[in-house]
Amino acid sequence: MKKLAIAVAVPLALIGAATFYTSTQVESTARNAVDQANGKLRDMSVGAGADVAVKMLSFDGGFLSSDVRYQIDIQVPDDEGNTRQYSVLLQDHLEHGPFPLSRLVRGRLMPVAAQSHAQLERSPLTEKLFEAASGEVPLVSDVAIGYDGSQQGELRSAAFNLQDEEGTVRVAPAFITFDVAKDASAVRMDGELPEVDINLQGQEGGKPVRMSLRNIGLSADNRENANGFALGPSAVTLKRMEIQAGDDPAMIIQNASFNGAMTEGERGLDVSAGYRVGQVDVQDQSFRNLAFVISLRHLDGASLKALIDSYTQILDSSAAPQDAFAEMSAAQQQDLQARAVQLLEHKPTLALDEFGFETANGAARLSVIVDLQGPSEDAFAPDAMIASMLASLKAEAGVDKGLVRDMASLLAQREQLDAPVDPAALQQQAAVTSEMFSGMALGTGWFQLQGDRLASSLHYTDNKVTLNGREMSVQEFIGFAFGSVQGSGLLGQ
Repeated sequence: MKKLAIAVAVPLALIGAATFYTSTQVESTARNAVDQANGKLRDMSVGAGADVAVKMLSFDGGFLSSDVRYQIDIQVPDDEGNTRQYSVLLQDHLEHGPFPLSRLVRGRLMPVAAQSHAQLERSPLTEKLFEAASGEVPLVSDVAIGYDGSQQGELRSAAFNLQDEEGTVRVAPAFITFDVAKDASAVRMDGELPEVDINLQGQEGGKPVRMSLRNIGLSADNRENANGFALGPSAVTLKRMEIQAGDDPAMIIQNASFNGAMTEGERGLDVSAGYRVGQVDVQDQSFRNLAFVISLRHLDGASLKALIDSYTQILDSSAAPQDAFAEMSAAQQQDLQARAVQLLEHKPTLALDEFGFETANGAARLSVIVDLQGPSEDAFAPDAMIASMLASLKAEAGVDKGLVRDMASLLAQREQLDAPVDPAALQQQAAVTSEMFSGMALGTGWFQLQGDRLASSLHYTDNKVTLNGREMSVQEFIGFAFGSVQGSGLLGQ
């Protein structure tokens, strides 16, 4: 019996000692978290036009738990040059580790320093949010804080129903789960907002507008490299959006997304960002596979960091970004230019990887890849300096004549919104417009006809230009470009 008592007492004593030690460390851990958050917020707010800061208002510590109040201050400049400040209050109930009761009852047995249960506090600024949430707390979070400073948890919002004389807004409950490593050196998050419905009444005789959004998603998986850049992918997705004005046909957007990523390879950093839309339906016309994807490749990390640091120092020198650049000294300007030239000397690549869309009868695509280099030392004029930065260029474009007809038909319908539509006349007008466009494109020499597709290929390297297989010097190409544009009538007389 005595041995059994000892076997039970020893673990309990160890847990009690760990709990006591944790209770003495919770306040310093919370204050360190505030300092780290403010550091990250300062970095994020540079050039954004708004400042956000967090401060701890009170800390009421106990043996098993503590209660903390925070204030988030947001400063935003208005149109008159003044600064408006908004303050949001948070309540946080911290259960001390290593084994908070709320984790034990859910079967989570890994020891943690504390378990945070935070929620938005009612205040004059947030009063309408509480009313819209029908008595629920609008925003709550549950976060496990590890002994190494890592954080893992979930942020949840209530359902909202807002209504006034301008219309109604209904928002379904949303959530974000996250896993943040020590010092935020790695971040993973996933979130979803299932539904948003907006109904706006027409102002001054205008048409009422109805908008619905379904399944908005957020994801990120980033880690910092040695220079502090966040490597990895991030994405925002939208399953469906529908917009309707009055009794007009609704515009429907499906499977839209924004994807960004930064990777690091042998030649440096590669950064890409792209918008994609699966399908857009408008005025009985469907557009599919819309894409706009750009990238910056082969960036030297150290040079990029030096350029960003120089840019940040200029922004920090004044309260407003426009004032900072207007008051930039000659030394600051020279330093910024030197950092930019240093980045160019590593020969980065700027690319429009994909731009285009499809209709029922055709597709259009454009890609442009530009290889850059450091400017020539003997180039003093701005235009000569810019030209010397261009090492090579490759552009490919293609447009199906069927797509041109579809676009011409859509434009004709828009011109005749308030008039009866004659399908035969509309089809004939679209065919005429398509032939005129094709004739102009071929007549200028910028495009060639490949079957039923207008195609163009432009390459530049070593001061030579190749357009659709025709080689020219730079001077000859400039003369051709101006001549073709003027010949088409785009420059008038």
